[in-house]
Amino acid sequence: MSGLLGSRDCIESLRSDVSDLQWAVMDVLSRVGPVTFRSWKYPDKLSADLDMKELLEKYVCGDDLEERQASHIVLLELVIDR
Repeated sequence: MSGLLGSRDCIESLRSDVSDLQWAVMDVLSRVGPVTFRSWKYPDKLSADLDMKELLEKYVCGDDLEERQASHIVLLELVIDR
């Protein structure tokens, strides 16, 4: 499994998952109103205050293996956060 860490397909799949989860969260919030939960990944911020578009632009599949692995891990954490 560690061979998949940083793979282009995994990163793109996670980016898609985070985007889909964000859409679902926003859909629910539009029906129930705002919530004041802290972010799991960024506990100093409210979950609703995270700019997911900015985060998804930041964590992409680049050329450097270490950067790809870090992006992979952060994207997994964002799935949990959502």
